[in-house]
Amino acid sequence: MEEKGLKPGSNEWNTVLIACSKASETSAAVQIFRRMVENGVKPTIISYGALLSALEKGKLYDEAIRVWDHMLKVGVKPNVYNYTIMASIYTAQGNFSRVDAIIKEMVTSGIEITTVTYNAIISSSARNGMSSAAYEWFHRMKVQNIDPDEVTYQMLIEALANDGKPRLAYELYLRAQNEGLVLALKAYDAILKSAKTHGATIDVGEVNHLIERNFIGSRFAAVTMSHSF
Repeated sequence: MEEKGLKPGSNEWNTVLIACSKASETSAAVQIFRRMVENGVKPTIISYGALLSALEKGKLYDEAIRVWDHMLKVGVKPNVYNYTIMASIYTAQGNFSRVDAIIKEMVTSGIEITTVTYNAIISSSARNGMSSAAYEWFHRMKVQNIDPDEVTYQMLIEALANDGKPRLAYELYLRAQNEGLVLALKAYDAILKSAKTHGATIDVGEVNHLIERNFIGSRFAAVTMSHSF
Protein backbone atom coordinates (compact mmCIF):
# COMPACT_ATOMS: atom_id res chain seq x y z
CA MET A 1 0.00 0.00 0.00
CA GLU A 2 2.82 2.40 0.88
CA GLU A 3 4.59 1.54 -2.38
CA LYS A 4 1.53 2.75 -4.31
CA GLY A 5 1.59 6.06 -2.53
CA LEU A 6 -1.34 5.20 -0.29
CA LYS A 7 -1.07 5.88 3.41
CA PRO A 8 -2.40 3.03 5.54
CA GLY A 9 -4.60 3.99 8.47
CA SER A 10 -4.92 2.44 11.91
CA ASN A 11 -7.17 -0.36 10.62
CA GLU A 12 -4.56 -1.55 8.15
CA TRP A 13 -1.73 -1.34 10.67
CA ASN A 14 -3.85 -3.14 13.26
CA THR A 15 -4.61 -5.95 10.83
CA VAL A 16 -0.89 -6.59 10.38
CA LEU A 17 -0.21 -6.25 14.10
CA ILE A 18 -2.91 -8.77 14.96
CA ALA A 19 -1.56 -11.20 12.35
CA CYS A 20 1.94 -10.91 13.84
CA SER A 21 0.58 -11.47 17.33
CA LYS A 22 -1.43 -14.54 16.33
CA ALA A 23 1.64 -15.98 14.62
CA SER A 24 3.76 -15.26 17.73
CA GLU A 25 6.02 -13.05 15.61
CA THR A 26 7.03 -10.77 18.45
CA SER A 27 9.89 -8.94 16.71
CA ALA A 28 7.74 -8.29 13.66
CA ALA A 29 4.94 -6.91 15.83
CA VAL A 30 7.34 -4.51 17.56
CA GLN A 31 8.70 -3.32 14.21
CA ILE A 32 5.21 -2.82 12.77
CA PHE A 33 4.12 -0.85 15.84
CA ARG A 34 7.18 1.40 15.54
CA ARG A 35 6.58 1.97 11.84
CA MET A 36 2.97 2.80 12.60
CA VAL A 37 4.03 5.52 15.04
CA GLU A 38 6.79 6.78 12.74
CA ASN A 39 4.20 7.18 9.98
CA GLY A 40 2.14 9.45 12.18
CA VAL A 41 -0.65 6.96 12.84
CA LYS A 42 -1.93 7.05 16.41
CA PRO A 43 -2.10 3.57 17.98
CA THR A 44 -5.54 2.51 19.16
CA ILE A 45 -6.57 0.22 21.99
CA ILE A 46 -6.50 -2.59 19.41
CA SER A 47 -2.92 -1.70 18.45
CA TYR A 48 -1.77 -1.82 22.05
CA GLY A 49 -3.64 -5.05 22.68
CA ALA A 50 -1.99 -6.78 19.73
CA LEU A 51 1.45 -5.55 20.78
CA LEU A 52 0.96 -6.59 24.40
CA SER A 53 -0.18 -10.03 23.27
CA ALA A 54 2.87 -10.42 21.02
CA LEU A 55 5.21 -9.34 23.81
CA GLU A 56 3.60 -11.81 26.21
CA LYS A 57 4.04 -14.65 23.72
CA GLY A 58 7.68 -13.66 23.35
CA LYS A 59 8.02 -13.57 27.15
CA LEU A 60 9.19 -9.96 26.98
CA TYR A 61 7.33 -9.13 30.15
CA ASP A 62 9.27 -6.03 31.20
CA GLU A 63 8.85 -4.53 27.74
CA ALA A 64 5.12 -5.30 27.90
CA ILE A 65 4.86 -3.49 31.22
CA ARG A 66 6.60 -0.45 29.73
CA VAL A 67 4.15 -0.46 26.83
CA TRP A 68 1.27 -0.79 29.30
CA ASP A 69 2.51 2.14 31.39
CA HIS A 70 2.94 4.27 28.26
CA MET A 71 -0.54 3.35 27.07
CA LEU A 72 -2.03 4.54 30.34
CA LYS A 73 0.13 7.67 30.32
CA VAL A 74 -1.16 8.78 26.91
CA GLY A 75 -4.74 8.26 28.01
CA VAL A 76 -5.69 5.05 26.23
CA LYS A 77 -8.22 3.26 28.42
CA PRO A 78 -7.69 -0.50 28.74
CA ASN A 79 -10.42 -2.95 27.81
CA VAL A 80 -11.02 -6.44 29.15
CA TYR A 81 -8.59 -7.90 26.61
CA ASN A 82 -5.72 -5.61 27.68
CA TYR A 83 -6.39 -6.21 31.37
CA THR A 84 -6.48 -9.95 30.81
CA ILE A 85 -3.12 -9.94 29.04
CA MET A 86 -1.53 -7.92 31.82
CA ALA A 87 -3.00 -10.21 34.49
CA SER A 88 -1.38 -13.13 32.66
CA ILE A 89 1.95 -11.30 32.41
CA TYR A 90 2.06 -10.34 36.09
CA THR A 91 1.13 -13.92 36.96
CA ALA A 92 4.05 -15.23 34.91
CA GLN A 93 6.32 -12.95 36.93
CA GLY A 94 4.83 -14.23 40.18
CA ASN A 95 3.68 -10.68 40.96
CA PHE A 96 0.27 -11.54 42.37
CA SER A 97 -0.11 -8.22 44.15
CA ARG A 98 -0.24 -6.63 40.70
CA VAL A 99 -2.66 -9.28 39.51
CA ASP A 100 -4.93 -8.35 42.41
CA ALA A 101 -4.55 -4.69 41.46
CA ILE A 102 -5.54 -5.47 37.88
CA ILE A 103 -8.68 -7.26 39.05
CA LYS A 104 -9.60 -4.35 41.32
CA GLU A 105 -9.02 -1.85 38.50
CA MET A 106 -11.33 -3.85 36.26
CA VAL A 107 -14.06 -3.77 38.88
CA THR A 108 -13.56 -0.04 39.50
CA SER A 109 -13.71 0.62 35.76
CA GLY A 110 -16.97 -1.30 35.45
CA ILE A 111 -15.40 -4.03 33.32
CA GLU A 112 -16.94 -7.45 33.85
CA ILE A 113 -14.47 -10.10 34.90
CA THR A 114 -15.25 -13.30 33.04
CA THR A 115 -14.04 -16.88 32.87
CA VAL A 116 -11.58 -15.81 30.16
CA THR A 117 -9.66 -13.53 32.54
CA TYR A 118 -9.46 -16.17 35.27
CA ASN A 119 -8.45 -18.78 32.71
CA ALA A 120 -5.58 -16.54 31.63
CA ILE A 121 -4.34 -16.29 35.22
CA ILE A 122 -4.74 -20.02 35.84
CA SER A 123 -3.06 -20.88 32.53
CA SER A 124 -0.13 -18.56 33.22
CA SER A 125 0.27 -20.06 36.70
CA ALA A 126 0.19 -23.57 35.25
CA ARG A 127 2.68 -22.81 32.47
CA ASN A 128 5.13 -21.41 34.99
CA GLY A 129 4.99 -24.31 37.42
CA MET A 130 2.74 -22.66 39.99
CA SER A 131 -0.02 -25.24 40.38
CA SER A 132 -0.86 -24.09 43.93
CA ALA A 133 -1.42 -20.54 42.67
CA ALA A 134 -3.53 -21.91 39.82
CA TYR A 135 -5.69 -23.79 42.30
CA GLU A 136 -6.01 -20.71 44.54
CA TRP A 137 -7.28 -18.63 41.62
CA PHE A 138 -9.69 -21.41 40.71
CA HIS A 139 -11.07 -21.18 44.25
CA ARG A 140 -11.33 -17.39 44.02
CA MET A 141 -13.13 -17.80 40.72
CA LYS A 142 -15.74 -20.01 42.35
CA VAL A 143 -16.12 -17.62 45.30
CA GLN A 144 -16.87 -14.83 42.81
CA ASN A 145 -19.58 -17.02 41.23
CA ILE A 146 -17.73 -17.17 37.93
CA ASP A 147 -18.25 -20.57 36.37
CA PRO A 148 -15.17 -22.50 35.24
CA ASP A 149 -15.38 -24.15 31.85
CA GLU A 150 -13.70 -27.13 30.21
CA VAL A 151 -10.57 -25.06 29.55
CA THR A 152 -10.32 -24.10 33.23
CA TYR A 153 -10.51 -27.67 34.45
CA GLN A 154 -8.27 -29.02 31.71
CA MET A 155 -5.43 -26.62 32.51
CA LEU A 156 -5.74 -26.97 36.27
CA ILE A 157 -5.99 -30.75 36.31
CA GLU A 158 -2.93 -31.16 34.11
CA ALA A 159 -0.98 -28.64 36.20
CA LEU A 160 -1.80 -30.41 39.46
CA ALA A 161 -1.13 -33.86 38.03
CA ASN A 162 2.21 -32.78 36.59
CA ASP A 163 3.09 -31.25 39.95
CA GLY A 164 2.62 -34.56 41.74
CA LYS A 165 -0.90 -33.94 43.09
CA PRO A 166 -2.96 -36.72 41.48
CA ARG A 167 -5.55 -36.85 44.25
CA LEU A 168 -6.53 -33.20 43.95
CA ALA A 169 -6.41 -33.44 40.16
CA TYR A 170 -8.74 -36.45 40.24
CA GLU A 171 -11.17 -34.74 42.60
CA LEU A 172 -11.37 -31.84 40.17
CA TYR A 173 -11.93 -34.26 37.32
CA LEU A 174 -14.90 -35.74 39.16
CA ARG A 175 -16.21 -32.25 39.91
CA ALA A 176 -16.03 -31.32 36.24
CA GLN A 177 -17.95 -34.47 35.36
CA ASN A 178 -20.61 -33.67 37.92
CA GLU A 179 -20.94 -30.19 36.42
CA GLY A 180 -21.67 -31.77 33.06
CA LEU A 181 -18.37 -30.78 31.46
CA VAL A 182 -16.62 -33.11 29.04
CA LEU A 183 -12.84 -32.95 29.25
CA ALA A 184 -10.27 -34.15 26.75
CA LEU A 185 -8.64 -37.51 27.43
CA LYS A 186 -5.35 -35.69 27.98
CA ALA A 187 -6.52 -34.54 31.42
CA TYR A 188 -7.40 -38.05 32.54
CA ASP A 189 -4.18 -39.47 31.17
CA ALA A 190 -2.23 -36.84 33.12
CA ILE A 191 -3.94 -38.02 36.33
CA LEU A 192 -3.15 -41.65 35.62
CA LYS A 193 0.48 -40.89 34.79
CA SER A 194 0.85 -38.92 38.01
CA ALA A 195 -0.85 -41.64 40.05
CA LYS A 196 1.43 -44.29 38.60
CA THR A 197 4.53 -42.18 39.23
CA HIS A 198 3.60 -41.44 42.83
CA GLY A 199 2.25 -44.89 43.69
CA ALA A 200 -1.35 -43.75 44.03
CA THR A 201 -4.38 -45.95 43.40
CA ILE A 202 -7.90 -45.21 42.23
CA ASP A 203 -11.34 -46.69 42.92
CA VAL A 204 -11.77 -48.96 39.89
CA GLY A 205 -15.54 -48.86 40.20
CA GLU A 206 -15.55 -45.09 39.92
CA VAL A 207 -13.26 -45.24 36.91
CA ASN A 208 -15.48 -47.81 35.19
CA HIS A 209 -18.48 -45.58 35.82
CA LEU A 210 -16.69 -42.67 34.18
CA ILE A 211 -15.61 -44.83 31.26
CA GLU A 212 -19.17 -46.00 30.75
CA ARG A 213 -20.61 -42.49 31.07
CA ASN A 214 -18.06 -40.50 29.12
CA PHE A 215 -16.32 -43.10 26.96
CA ILE A 216 -13.00 -42.43 28.63
CA GLY A 217 -10.04 -44.35 27.26
CA SER A 218 -6.40 -44.35 28.23
CA ARG A 219 -3.27 -46.28 27.48
CA PHE A 220 -2.75 -46.35 31.26
CA ALA A 221 -6.06 -48.07 32.06
CA ALA A 222 -4.25 -50.73 34.09
CA VAL A 223 -3.43 -48.20 36.80
CA THR A 224 -5.72 -48.36 39.84
CA MET A 225 -6.45 -45.64 42.38
CA SER A 226 -8.47 -44.97 45.54
CA HIS A 227 -9.87 -41.80 47.10
CA SER A 228 -7.60 -42.27 50.10
CA PHE A 229 -4.22 -41.86 48.47
